Amino acid sequence: MIIYTLLFVAGLIGGVLAGITGVGTGFIMIAVIPMALAHMGIPEDLIVKLTIANTIFATMCSSFLNNVQLMAKRNMYWNETLILAGAAGATASILLQLVVYNTSYSKEAYNIIIVILLAYIIIRTLSKLRKRLEEKESITLPKLIVTGMSGGAVAALTGLGGGSMVIPMLNLWMKVDVIKAKKITYGTIFITSLFLTFLNIINKPTVDLGYAHLGFILFPVALPLAIGVIIGSPLGLKLGEKTPARVISYLFLTIIGIVMLRKIIELLC
Repeated sequence: MIIYTLLFVAGLIGGVLAGITGVGTGFIMIAVIPMALAHMGIPEDLIVKLTIANTIFATMCSSFLNNVQLMAKRNMYWNETLILAGAAGATASILLQLVVYNTSYSKEAYNIIIVILLAYIIIRTLSKLRKRLEEKESITLPKLIVTGMSGGAVAALTGLGGGSMVIPMLNLWMKVDVIKAKKITYGTIFITSLFLTFLNIINKPTVDLGYAHLGFILFPVALPLAIGVIIGSPLGLKLGEKTPARVISYLFLTIIGIVMLRKIIELLC
């Protein structure tokens, strides 16, 4: 019972953070889900696959709610969102099939990718925060496609939904205001995570998990997470509308730093 409560709380906190920052759901869950799976006795070689699949599922639930609220307010950027989502969804689907479902994709490889990615994002975001200059947007089709592909790769390989890559690239590379970047990212994350969830449902684990599941979506893990994000995401979105962009950036950095530290400890231990 304790482990299910922990998953619910992780979903709740992740949902709030996702609403505020545009990312956050996955960062909390990739730290909590592996502990829950180990406690449930899931085989070691399935923990990474199930972590990614169930994190993506919860992220899909969170981003769906956020997009519904933005559409109700007619506050979407459809052109940028659809280009990013198309590139992200295609890239993520290919990498999920070729890499993540491969038995050689180990927990160590997964954690190394996470640490390198987060370190890069922290360095670039801090560099941007030191520059207080207002810069003109530079959005182009090639940049959007590259950004979408990068976000899709991150989503498939880590379960983070892609926002951890899309927001910094929109903000740092294309000079998009972080609030606008967050709104574009919600739609990109939802479409990408929808693609990946479909693939995670139609593909099957190679061994019996011992728990109710649909493909790689493990109900005792996915349902508490989903309930948490459904409650937390709308609250986070409202808070995010009242939070200054610079505060959102620092909160984003704090979340990333905590998760990176956790993954470094896992690698060392």
